[in-house]
Amino acid sequence: MTPRGPYRRNRPSKSAATKEMSAEALGAPPSQLSVLLKVLSAALSGGLVVLLIAVIIPALGDFSGVWSAIKSIPLTTMAWFLVIALVIRVLLAGSYNTLMPGLPLTRSLIAREAASAVGNVVPGPSSTATQYVILRSWGVSTDDFAGATITVSLLTNVLVFSAPGAFFVVWTLLGMPTSGGNDNVWLFGLIAVVTSVLAVGLVVAVGSSERLAAIVGRTGQGLVNPLRRLFRKEPVTDGAERCVALRADTLHRVKDHGTILLGCIAGSYLLNGVLLVSCLWASGISSSDLALSLGLLLYSVGRIATVISITPGGVGVAEVAYTAVYVAVLGESALNRVVAGVLLYRAFTYLLPMFTGAFCYVLWRIMKRRERHPANHLPGDGPEAVDLG
Repeated sequence: MTPRGPYRRNRPSKSAATKEMSAEALGAPPSQLSVLLKVLSAALSGGLVVLLIAVIIPALGDFSGVWSAIKSIPLTTMAWFLVIALVIRVLLAGSYNTLMPGLPLTRSLIAREAASAVGNVVPGPSSTATQYVILRSWGVSTDDFAGATITVSLLTNVLVFSAPGAFFVVWTLLGMPTSGGNDNVWLFGLIAVVTSVLAVGLVVAVGSSERLAAIVGRTGQGLVNPLRRLFRKEPVTDGAERCVALRADTLHRVKDHGTILLGCIAGSYLLNGVLLVSCLWASGISSSDLALSLGLLLYSVGRIATVISITPGGVGVAEVAYTAVYVAVLGESALNRVVAGVLLYRAFTYLLPMFTGAFCYVLWRIMKRRERHPANHLPGDGPEAVDLG
């Protein structure tokens, strides 16, 4: 049934963004193949966690040294890290909230956190599907949800690939502090500049040219179809049309809400970098060895490696990627401290959402129960604010 709730906007019944979303991501039951892939991915994720704890970390550094570095961090510092991590969670929810006028930030936060908890455990589009189910129960239309999800994803990926070049420029303008003449910094800088130029150039070109958007769509169609045939799925035949429509839909949404939207996405990205660098400092890496500008540059380079997650929440992959990047610049002598800092950072960005998400999921169930029984509802949370369609 078409949603009639207060968050429904005057849009076509099915936008290009909606067509780009998989049925499972929009709440449909997973296929047998999807279940099989989830099981295999979950097994891979579990294996990576075991490998990370039992093999990789001991191979990288000494457990006792890593644990000693973490135990030496004052509780007040840990509390400060917790505040930063929670602000990041709010900003992530705010990016979706911005694209769904009328949806309270608290409800966007509940949906986003519950989805993150599921996504950090269950592979596949489980996070997107969970967020959709929760927001849909509060009257958010499929069109609005799909458009917001794809817009946030596109802008986030553009930022991930363009930020390294910007951080490299900042680092050089500040006099390249703490470089120590390490050639690896310049290698990372070259990677940063190349990826940034390519990312920004492609986005600007596609944004200004419908014809180029069609070319990108046809190219993507050619790359995807062999994989679809491998999994016995019908080939995509309207890639160009989809990409053109998606371009127009995304530009429309960014034009309407660009400032706040980009502020939330860029703010969460920057705070993630600051949190990681702060965790490294707290674990024993001195600011004279790792200036904030250099730390953010290395974070942005490592972040690229986590764009395509083969495991839920990037577990195993993110830890190795960040450790490798920082150790390549700081040297083997800093290994234990780097591992400690990275693991601490991941505790706030991977483990924390699992706890907040579980809480938010229970809170959602309680809220829905109150909405079904108006006599028990809290002030301001009554059925008049909700339309289940």
